[in-house]
Amino acid sequence: MTDRLSPISPAQAAEIALRRYGVSGTAKRLASEHDDTFRLAGADGAARLLKISVVPPALAPLSGGGDAAGGLGLQTALLLHLARVAPELPVQRVVATVDGRPEITLDGLGAEPRLVRLTSWLDGQLLGAGTSSGGLRREIGATLGRLNIALRGFDHPGARRTHRWDLQNFGALRPLLEQLPESGLLPAVGAALAASGLAASGLAAGGLRELMSGGLRAALADCLDRFDAVVRPALAGLPTQVIHTDFHGENLLTGGGRIVGILDFGDALAGPVALDVGVAACYQLDACGPGGDLLAPALDVVAGYHAVDPLSVADLDLVAEFIVARVAARIIVSQANAARQPANAGYLLRRTPQAVAHLAALRALPSDEIGRRLRAACRLEVVR
Repeated sequence: MTDRLSPISPAQAAEIALRRYGVSGTAKRLASEHDDTFRLAGADGAARLLKISVVPPALAPLSGGGDAAGGLGLQTALLLHLARVAPELPVQRVVATVDGRPEITLDGLGAEPRLVRLTSWLDGQLLGAGTSSGGLRREIGATLGRLNIALRGFDHPGARRTHRWDLQNFGALRPLLEQLPESGLLPAVGAALAASGLAASGLAAGGLRELMSGGLRAALADCLDRFDAVVRPALAGLPTQVIHTDFHGENLLTGGGRIVGILDFGDALAGPVALDVGVAACYQLDACGPGGDLLAPALDVVAGYHAVDPLSVADLDLVAEFIVARVAARIIVSQANAARQPANAGYLLRRTPQAVAHLAALRALPSDEIGRRLRAACRLEVVR
């Protein structure tokens, strides 16, 4: 971190919890990309999550009031909305301060004010740390569907933003291609293929040969070109709502074969539901076992979503595009982040070889194969 974002110590976090929330306990730092995040083990035996963030830009109030009328940050307003309209969803609950506020802004913790939020703690096993199944993957899709239905009536000016992972602006990653090193990355993919079992199908191996001959940068440029030619025009005028945009194994908790926790709304923004579904499906490609069908895990997610919140054929066409775009974005963004933080490159690039393998396999599929199989999984046919 820079001086501007000097880290908050566990002792400071525990003091904030005591003084502002009346909660006595011990704070333990958790890994987080942007915020200072702590698990607070309370003296009362309850665990809580304390998150301390840089204050976002001032938000203009929504016309007609709504969740943002009180000037709340996006994540706090979103959690309060879900507590009201969908209390059955497994999301964290906001804990009020001793004077009844859902979040507070504190000075004196660095060069900039910090936004502080305390929430309940959710127990469960991280989805990414356990084994997968078709039933669990369909549950992932169904849970995302229920979440999006609940968020359909929610609005907040903070959601009208973008960031590097926003696939609506996938084309904005094009300048980062120059930072991608061709050498050293592709040779590692062979090991990833062997570990994932994708090579057994021959699909990824064939695609990998194409990448090695044509270059990874050229393949990623093709993905960006297709986005500009096909996806961007299709997004024009498409309905949007607040979506999670990061529904993957490190943000989901499981227990008893079900999803028991939805974590981290830090990337939430306004976008089409097809983007959210495509991202969730993309990350389940990782569940493909030795000699398995690469697309099968993603199809489970989409079918589970469709059963709760039906998708149109046009939606599914976009889901197919977003699956490929997210795989490409994983490669581009992780490489760019590693270039900026070489000391942390091992962690930042830990999944990049597998993403390259997935890109190779997806590019080796026949044209429209992903869309065709998505339609079949959802039992939708194209009307000619």
